[in-house]
Amino acid sequence: MTDLHQLEKESLLTAMRTTKNKRLYERYQAVYLYLQNYSKTEIASMIGRSERTIYSYVNAYKAKGLSV
Repeated sequence: MTDLHQLEKESLLTAMRTTKNKRLYERYQAVYLYLQNYSKTEIASMIGRSERTIYSYVNAYKAKGLSV
């Protein structure tokens, strides 16, 4: 695992702990699980969202980082 990858995961955990917005928490959680090598299908099942939604969350994170 690269240092950058670890920093991304730590940033996501911090964001999850500090946000009061349920939607943002869910996005951060989905991306965090993706970085933990869960499949998008598994993540969708875990958090109760469609695979399409998970794809959107992950793609937005890849494009814009935490500022989505």
